[in-house]
Amino acid sequence: MRRSSRRASTRSSLGASGPAPVARLAFCSPLPPEPTGIADYAVEVLSFLAPRHEIDVFHGQAVVAPDAIPSGCGVYPAAALSQRHRDRPYDLAIHQLGNARSHAFVYPLLTQRPGLLVLHDLVLHHSRAAMLLDSPAARAYAADPSSAALRDGARAGEREYAAEVSYAYPGQAERLVGAHLNTVGDLLPYAFPLFQLPVAVSRFTAVHNAAMRRAIVSEMPEAAVAQLAMPAVRVPVTPGAAAACRRSLGIREGELVVGCFGLLTREKRVETAARAVARAAVDFPALRLLLVGPVAEPERLEQVLTACGVRERTIVAGRVPLAELAAHIEAADLVLHLRYPTARETSAALLRVLAQGRPAVVSDVENFAEIPEDAVVRADTSDEEGAVTRAILRLAANRALRDRLGRRAAAFVEERHSLHEARGSYERAIEAAVAAPAPRPARLPAHWAVSRSP
Repeated sequence: MRRSSRRASTRSSLGASGPAPVARLAFCSPLPPEPTGIADYAVEVLSFLAPRHEIDVFHGQAVVAPDAIPSGCGVYPAAALSQRHRDRPYDLAIHQLGNARSHAFVYPLLTQRPGLLVLHDLVLHHSRAAMLLDSPAARAYAADPSSAALRDGARAGEREYAAEVSYAYPGQAERLVGAHLNTVGDLLPYAFPLFQLPVAVSRFTAVHNAAMRRAIVSEMPEAAVAQLAMPAVRVPVTPGAAAACRRSLGIREGELVVGCFGLLTREKRVETAARAVARAAVDFPALRLLLVGPVAEPERLEQVLTACGVRERTIVAGRVPLAELAAHIEAADLVLHLRYPTARETSAALLRVLAQGRPAVVSDVENFAEIPEDAVVRADTSDEEGAVTRAILRLAANRALRDRLGRRAAAFVEERHSLHEARGSYERAIEAAVAAPAPRPARLPAHWAVSRSP
């Protein structure tokens, strides 16, 4: 692979190319059993990269599931990356970055070994602010507010947060920092996503949908950004497994199950789902609501379900083992997958639902725009509850429509998100990132100094 300074030529989704040469890769990501979908995604990506590349995997967690990582990959704590690179240099570091504190260890590695940034969320503001403002130093000061030394340590995080906001939004930084520190609410980070620094210090950036790519390039025209295919495959479910799953969950014969899958947060619009099911149940009393995924706020969820009058018809399954997820998905007759506000991510949970051939109702947002119109039902976010209620009633009454949507959804995933497509897009991104020049961003905050070591 030759190095090239022509970064702009790779700004669109990369075209087809021949097999990439074998490379020595440092792969930096959360790993199982970390409770994040990106940990599961990392294992899928490693499974198709490991046969043709030499890979060491770096993480920031206390425990890694021993059998999760493909054989042949080395597994090391993030602190080992520098020394291992000095001992035997890597051709490229691949950094998986999302809007969660489990990615905190990735941030210092971005400048230690600039490489291919795989950006899962456009919005990083929530987690990055929490890393800096709710740091161990900040918590120590909160426990002992009389200590001047602890106060100074806590303020270091505030200064670093302010410096990062200033880099991304120089004309508005003072106002934004003040608003974030002194007001209640969580919408500001969506409007000011704070992705600029990770992109600026990386050789190359990859995302999973066109909306994210457009957003980055519109703000950072000099950035080299390509689109990856997120891997998703239908998991075979043995005959009778879905029915057995329904029985184990207490679902009776003839009941129609509305499922929601993935991390159950406010942004997943669980309250909207509960209210829509309550309204639709007036006409379809046999409706059940199935919630599968980690519950972010258990007490609030119980309050919501009770207030909406659906607690008795709701099953809260929580997080289920990945091996059991496909059967749970097929236990649902239809699925609600709502996102608002959105971090502009491509949802692996939604792709799994579609791959299993389930009819889905999705929020009508730009990051879901690449799903064909005939593969899902879209719910207008300006009339969310009404749109979702009408969709449930329509699908509940029409088995043929549910089957048709499910077949088209499965065909879309097989065509656009196969392992073949994902592998090819990754290989092209790796080749482009190795060929890209080292980043030379200007006016970086002091705590973001880029490594100049070989």
